[in-house]
Amino acid sequence: MSKNTHTQIQEHTIAIAGRGGQGVVLATTLLARAAFKKGLYVAQLQSYGAEVRGGAVVAYVVLSKQPIENPYPENYDLVIALHEAGVARRRNEILSSKAIIADEDLVKPIPKDNVIRVKIVRSGTPNMVALGIITTFIPAITEELRKEISKLWNAEENLRSFDTGIRIGVELLGKHTKLRDIAENLTKLVSS
Repeated sequence: MSKNTHTQIQEHTIAIAGRGGQGVVLATTLLARAAFKKGLYVAQLQSYGAEVRGGAVVAYVVLSKQPIENPYPENYDLVIALHEAGVARRRNEILSSKAIIADEDLVKPIPKDNVIRVKIVRSGTPNMVALGIITTFIPAITEELRKEISKLWNAEENLRSFDTGIRIGVELLGKHTKLRDIAENLTKLVSS
C-alpha cells in the first residue's frame, strides 16, 4: 500500500512487537474487538515463527472509519516493542514508524528520535501493560477493553497491569508532543 493511500483513507495502525509467550496476539485481538465495538473497521494480523514460545512475534491492528482496502502498511503509527526479537522480525516497518515505545530492558537501544524507552515488561503482564498504554491514545475504547479483559481467566491481575499501562501512557503523553499528535489523530478517528 502506498503511503498516500494510507493517509487518504485515514487508516491508523498500532503494532505490538515481542516474543512468543508475551500475549502479543491476544492483546491485538482484544484491541481489534474493542475498536470494532466502537464502530471502526478493523484488520488484525500477526507474524510469528514456528516456535511455540520465545520466537519473534509482531501483531498489529489497522483502524479506519472506512473499509480497509489493504491491511499491509509500510509502517505503523504506534509500536509498543516488548522484546528485541519482535523488533528484529519487522525491523524496516518498525523503524520507519511514527513512534516506538520500547521496553528499556528487553529492546536494544534504537538510535532514532521517535523511540521512547520505558519499563513495560517489569511493570506487570506485558501485553496488558501494552494495552493500557495504547488505550491512552484512544480513550474511547477503554471501557470496551476493560470488558474484554474481564472475560480472561486471570482478569484481576490483567486489569491491574492494564491500569499500570494507563498510568505509563498518561505520563508519556504528558512528556512527548509527538505522542500527543498521534493520540489526537486516533481520538478523532473514534469520535468522528
